Amino acid sequence: MTIKLITFKTAHTILGDVTELPEGFKVKEPVQVIMQPSKEGPVMAFAPFLEYADEFRTGITFSRDDILCVTTPVRELGNQYNQVFGSGITIASAIPKV
Repeated sequence: MTIKLITFKTAHTILGDVTELPEGFKVKEPVQVIMQPSKEGPVMAFAPFLEYADEFRTGITFSRDDILCVTTPVRELGNQYNQVFGSGITIASAIPKV
């Protein structure tokens, strides 16, 4: 499982299990990454992206022409995604030296 963030030229960002193809990127179980206001300040949340499409679980292919960039999510975001769609295993953050 290769979890990546894909940002489109429309400024929408999705997160999912990404496979690179010659024509673009195939994303399994994509979720849109959105910012929601809270009393403590804005927080990141997931919103299902095309979850009613047959290809949601097998992979939706996006054209390279529509994509601005493909990046690696910060550990906490990848862990949140993995808890919902992956094995549930999370990667611990480095312990700061005392």
